[in-house]
Amino acid sequence: MGKTRWLGGRAKAWMEREIKVFDRQIKEVRKAALAVPTLEEKLAGQKQIKALESERGKRRRALFDAQDEIEQRRDQLIVEIEGKLHQKVSSEQLFAIRWQVR
Repeated sequence: MGKTRWLGGRAKAWMEREIKVFDRQIKEVRKAALAVPTLEEKLAGQKQIKALESERGKRRRALFDAQDEIEQRRDQLIVEIEGKLHQKVSSEQLFAIRWQVR
């Protein structure tokens, strides 16, 4: 269970860093788009912002999906552990072997 949490934490942190990179890129492109003199350049900047926002949205959805998957795995592990705790062990003699050393 610790391994799942550790892997999940690493994946989550990595994905969150990617989203922050997109946030910074969007901020930079917005700032640059304000400084350009022509309408064509502003339009190009807006298209770039739209593409970055779209990709950021995909990454956010992937993050949420990964979190859901990790949660499902954790729930499955809990169910498996509960099942092991409730196991009943019994012993029954099936056969007997006798031998002699001469």
